[in-house]
Amino acid sequence: MFGLKLLRRVPRQSLRFFSQYPSPNISLPKISLDLDFYLDPSNTQAIRQNIKQRKSDADIDAAIEASKRESCEHEVANALKNVPNMSHPDVKDLTEPKIIFQRDFTAPDYKIRSFEEISRILRGCRLQNLGLFSGERTYYLTGVLAELEHALINWSVDVLHQKGFNLISVPDILHPDIIERCGMNVNGERTQVYKLGAEFGEAALSGTSEMAIGGYLMSKRLSELPLKLCAVSRCYRAEASQNQHDKGLYRVHQFNKVEMFVVTPGDASSSQTALQEVHSIERDMFDQLGLSYRVLDMSPDELGNPAARKYDIEAWMPGRQFWGEISSCSDCTDYQARRLDIKDYTDRFCHTVNGTACAVPRMIIALCEQLQTSNGSLAVPPVLRPYLRQRDVLQGPSKKQRPNLTFVTSANFFEKHKSADK
Repeated sequence: MFGLKLLRRVPRQSLRFFSQYPSPNISLPKISLDLDFYLDPSNTQAIRQNIKQRKSDADIDAAIEASKRESCEHEVANALKNVPNMSHPDVKDLTEPKIIFQRDFTAPDYKIRSFEEISRILRGCRLQNLGLFSGERTYYLTGVLAELEHALINWSVDVLHQKGFNLISVPDILHPDIIERCGMNVNGERTQVYKLGAEFGEAALSGTSEMAIGGYLMSKRLSELPLKLCAVSRCYRAEASQNQHDKGLYRVHQFNKVEMFVVTPGDASSSQTALQEVHSIERDMFDQLGLSYRVLDMSPDELGNPAARKYDIEAWMPGRQFWGEISSCSDCTDYQARRLDIKDYTDRFCHTVNGTACAVPRMIIALCEQLQTSNGSLAVPPVLRPYLRQRDVLQGPSKKQRPNLTFVTSANFFEKHKSADK
């Protein structure tokens, strides 16, 4: 009733504002690319080589040609905005990811079950027959696995808080330009970004809280660096993989994630130091969980546009018999800051670093498969026990608590069973 009364008091001409709900037009800063670097002839060959290594379709020569014409600023900017970041010198010559650490998994002397088998024993996950109400690549966590999800999130946030990160709660709906400026393509057939219908204005679902934090910092001038933020958010990805390894909970359309985001002074030394810190935190967390994992220093073709350097962490998933990515961290140098106008008080563009503390679904797979017991229960890592009512094992419900389901095989099924009981 209060809403209806309020609307009646609003002048008719003012109601046009509500037609823009929930995403009115926003004011975006100008993208400030390093033209001195891109248009310097002594850098052209290195930029060409970097574009080729990144498997990018950007064209530095088109930008150079456009710069020779008058009134070409917009044309040059369009040609340069998709040029990928320059790869860090330590990885620029890699042709494939380089393994820099590996802790092998020691198999137990009993049968190894897949996550799908374990989740059935625990009665903790529904992955199938969801097409009628939520579609493919989605899931329900129930019982002990739903509790495990919350335990992982709360523990991760506590760890990051102890490491000096400040928690920020972020929106899941963003303007597509914010997402694009952070380095994720929002257009074309291969985009992973979900866009809302045109009637809602320019709006899309965020793929990671990194994008929302970038938007929060847009056009800000920062004095106390490094700035360390973390966020818990729902992440949305329009995944389309047909790989057998990607089935079930491994690659889904939405999931919860705890993300780290660091803003540093605008020099390579500062952001590389931050990258190593973020990477160290990730490894320390996985060590505390008792996981077997390996670290890869990624080659240029695996970096995407924003990153100058990226580490991936993969856990061994014995039920699937493959290494599956559970985390990554990237040094984006000034790529995002130049597109979002993030500077320090000396008017120098900052550097940004991001990293995954906990991507919940894959972490659950890794824990269930690596820490499974002989009967399919889950041995709880000591660091998670305070968040799981001090339990050291997660088990499925007892047989008495399980629903007793019987398939009805014919129209007279119940009449037959009634006669048999007599």
